[in-house]
This record gives sequence, structure tokens and C-alpha cells, in this order.
Amino acid sequence: MTSFWAAVGVLLVVGIGLIVWGSLTEPDRRGRDVSARRNREMQVGAVLVGVSLLALVIAYLTADWP
Repeated sequence: MTSFWAAVGVLLVVGIGLIVWGSLTEPDRRGRDVSARRNREMQVGAVLVGVSLLALVIAYLTADWP
């Protein structure tokens, strides 16, 4: 079960990182506009955060509480 929590934590951190990275609006080193790619990265990050939060809620609701 420890690997499950580690995987959920990694998904959450990577998702938040993609959202933060995608929110940067400056052009790349060659001066090209990368807003479409950054928007896609933010969407992928939002999906990863959503999946990890959904996994946490499901784990909480299905836990064997004493």
C-alpha cells in the first residue's frame, strides 16, 4: 500500500509542477510562441491532479476504519 501512496504523491507533485510550468507565458529560447504547448501542459497537469485527488477520496471512502 505504500507504493500506492507514493504513486499518488508523485502524480500530485507532477501535476502541480505541470500547471506551474504551463502558467509561464514567456517565449522559449528561440523566441517562438509556445502558448499552445503550455496550455496543453496545464491541461495534462490538471488531469493528473484530478486523478490523484480522486484516488485519495476513493481511498478515504473505502478505508477500513476501526
